[in-house]
Amino acid sequence: MNINLHLSGELESYINSLIKRGFAASKTEAARMVIAQQYEKNKVRSTDPDLDAWQRASMKAVWDNPADNAAEEFYIKKYLGGKKPK
Repeated sequence: MNINLHLSGELESYINSLIKRGFAASKTEAARMVIAQQYEKNKVRSTDPDLDAWQRASMKAVWDNPADNAAEEFYIKKYLGGKKPK
């Protein structure tokens, strides 16, 4: 699977710091490593209902962000010629 990922701010700095510190050789490798670590962390996580509710609330706060929607629209217009990827 291929994805096109635009990061800025702290996330971009974090990826760059992983490369500078020698944990990854490229941005792609750094992103893959972070995703794999998060996957492993979630795979073994407890099924505590309170924790699960907290996780859902925090995910909603992150993904239901109007500023992110505006950034996505800008990115699509500027870099993808106005066509949203399928």
